[in-house]
Amino acid sequence: GYITLALAALPPPQQLLQLFVLSRASLGLGGVLIVAGSVAGAMGLCSLFGMWSTLIIMEVIPFLVLAVGVDNMFVLAHALGRQDPRLPLVTRAGLALGSAGPSISLAASAEVLAFGLGALTPMPAVRNFSLCAATAVLLDFILQVTVFMALLVLDSRRLQQSRLDCLPCIRAPYRDASGHWVYEDVSEDEEDGVQGSAAAGGRIWGLPGFGALRGAAASGQGSAADPGEMYFAPQQQLLPDSAAAAGQDAGVEQLSPAPMSSVLPGVTKSGPGLLHGGNISLQSLLQAYMERVHAPLLMQPLVQVLVVMLFVTGLFVAGALIPRLEVGLDQAVALPRDSYMQQYYRDLFAYLRVGPPLYLVVAGVNVSSAAPDVNKLCSVAGCRQDSLAVRVSEAAMSPASSFIASPAASWVDDFLSWTNPALPKCCRVSLFDEPQLGPAGSRCPPPDQPPCSVNASACADCGACFTELPPGGRPNATHFAEFLPWFLEAVPSEGCAKGGAGAYNNAIQKDATDPTGIAGLSSGVIAASAFRTYHTPLNSQPDFINALKAARQFAEQMSQELGMTVYPYSVFHIFFEQYLNTRRDAALLVGLPLLAVFGVTWLFTGSLWGSSILLGMLVSLMLQLAGSMYLSGIEVNAVSLVNLAMALGIAVEFCAHILHSFCVSHGSRQARARAALVKMGAPVTSGITLTKFAGVVVLAFARTQIFEVYYFRLYLALVILGAAHGLVLLPVVLSRIGPPSWSDRRVLAGSQNPSSMELEASRSGDDRAVAAAAAAAAEEAAVVAVLAEAAAAGAQPQQQQQVQPQVSRAEQRRQRRQQQQQQQEAEADAAVGQPPAAAASEAAEAAATQSSGPSAAEQ
Repeated sequence: GYITLALAALPPPQQLLQLFVLSRASLGLGGVLIVAGSVAGAMGLCSLFGMWSTLIIMEVIPFLVLAVGVDNMFVLAHALGRQDPRLPLVTRAGLALGSAGPSISLAASAEVLAFGLGALTPMPAVRNFSLCAATAVLLDFILQVTVFMALLVLDSRRLQQSRLDCLPCIRAPYRDASGHWVYEDVSEDEEDGVQGSAAAGGRIWGLPGFGALRGAAASGQGSAADPGEMYFAPQQQLLPDSAAAAGQDAGVEQLSPAPMSSVLPGVTKSGPGLLHGGNISLQSLLQAYMERVHAPLLMQPLVQVLVVMLFVTGLFVAGALIPRLEVGLDQAVALPRDSYMQQYYRDLFAYLRVGPPLYLVVAGVNVSSAAPDVNKLCSVAGCRQDSLAVRVSEAAMSPASSFIASPAASWVDDFLSWTNPALPKCCRVSLFDEPQLGPAGSRCPPPDQPPCSVNASACADCGACFTELPPGGRPNATHFAEFLPWFLEAVPSEGCAKGGAGAYNNAIQKDATDPTGIAGLSSGVIAASAFRTYHTPLNSQPDFINALKAARQFAEQMSQELGMTVYPYSVFHIFFEQYLNTRRDAALLVGLPLLAVFGVTWLFTGSLWGSSILLGMLVSLMLQLAGSMYLSGIEVNAVSLVNLAMALGIAVEFCAHILHSFCVSHGSRQARARAALVKMGAPVTSGITLTKFAGVVVLAFARTQIFEVYYFRLYLALVILGAAHGLVLLPVVLSRIGPPSWSDRRVLAGSQNPSSMELEASRSGDDRAVAAAAAAAAEEAAVVAVLAEAAAAGAQPQQQQQVQPQVSRAEQRRQRRQQQQQQQEAEADAAVGQPPAAAASEAAEAAATQSSGPSAAEQ
């Protein structure tokens, strides 16, 4: 709806039927379908290469491509409307592509490369988004400059032939200046609908704010009485009154539109092609604002000082706020506002005083008696003072820094106690075959567990596994292989509370292919086992992230001290691991694309100066956007990083068109900055700023908080800051320290040895001074060339003469003067176009006539 409103125009009251012609809904629908096709094509290509489509991709990429696509639509439509309507439509389309194509290509290339480099980040969600976004933007660019341009030409031909929108087979009549209805009869085969109907007084309906009467277009004259004139004249050099007068004196072509009556309060019609003849459109209103209010206001020195001070203050404030950004994603934000889970999370963080479990996993535990691994893990008598269990107990004494709340539950300690002869009721073995227990050597349960508790005689022949401690005080590998599976099956009871069933069922890695059922135990090495402890209560996203960091730091320290592989695990680690390097990922995601944009801009503009200015604008915008994230309560996570990557791409759209227009304009820096605003300010405002604002406002009413927080707030800040940088700060900077114009560089490039006057004029940026210096240099070069040619012509006869005897110097000077005189007379005769003989005869006849008196004809 907004695209149709922005592209359409309102006809005058007596031409209301033309509203159905000027609506342009079909063109807007075609542009939206192109965007949808780009998104669908990008997702299809990504899926073809095995990439998963995530919720972020489905939500963000359509918004991104719509932003870029709509901006290109307005830029192309604006460029086509600025062409001379007397030219054929195909020619105007080519000129429009030649005018808008470089800036569109610059922005699209920068965005594709920026998103492509974003794929280097290790975060999977951001990497997939970057690749899909780069593909979508590339497809959208290709379709915009081909399919949409074709649709734009067809729609322009429909407007010229006054055909109804969405029903082009029907022509709509209009009222002429005398109020009579005119029904056009335009032949279908006439070229662009101009030649055939111009003589018949037909109407040409151009783009919104850019039409003209066919008859006026054919004759080159406008009609102030006709309300249909909407031609947007090509933008000329904006000069002050004194400069314009000087340009007229010098023969420079200037715009001199006829004054028109004002159609809006406070808006006069003295400028080139604004609100012509009462056909009002959003584009023409924005154009009027840019020409008459925005651009002149920004060129005021006091306003420029205030703008610079405001943005510098914003940079300092953003620099103070960025370190305060929190990392994470609150679970409650991803839920609807009225979800019952909202209250659950509030109560969970408010009242729960137990933290999540933490498992310290140890790999490759050698249980042979010759290996010290068991003593490195246990905490009972005979274990090392710096064992894993001891260090966990010490860490639990400082929970504020370690985030560990209790000592570890060690299966090694309980197994050593379970096999200790001091507890004869725990580890027991049958000495003889028993029907209820099995053959001799089978495990016997404690006396208070069945079948012993039911039939005491069934366990009468059971004895302790060890009557005394094994050699070295620790079970060997054979004992571990035999009794550890029993320990894991033993149920704790009053008779023996050290049973491992329940507490350690999942503490040791199982393997059905191993004879013992435990991975690696048959070879004397337990593949992996875990020691369980608990975190302190974690009530916020920073608590979870800091607990993960502390657990990893503790495990790394234990690995170095014990010489074993120790790593931590908890249920939340898999979700919060992405936040350990978020700041590094953010710097990589934004820094590399910024360098890519700088390189692409340098390649397209050929100006290191201009590329540096664009880079500074983007850095300022991204820093202030990051500062606004803190003020909006937005945390740094995968969603916000994706939005930052998208923000960088859209920021290029805000600034690239203005910079390119500034580079191709000519004149002083201030004149070129004003011309760039007048030329591209309206398309940027309507194609990006207002489009994003219309799409963002809807997100403010979303039931799910993640859309309201991470999309509405961030996108709104992006629209405001992007428009401020592209339409306010960038023109001010360009008007003061902007790069030289391409035309100025071409003037200097045409001279191999530019004079000091040319160099000084080029540095000043004054186009008239550059032109005057170039003209003076050209005149001087022409004089030098003429003298050189005359010298060469005089030397040629001398070279052809034979060698003569030496003569005196006076005679040589006399001969040279005689030759020069003869050469001058020959050049004069050649300039008149008569041979010397004819000139002599004519002179003789004139002398005779003068002596004989007036002729008969004169009498």
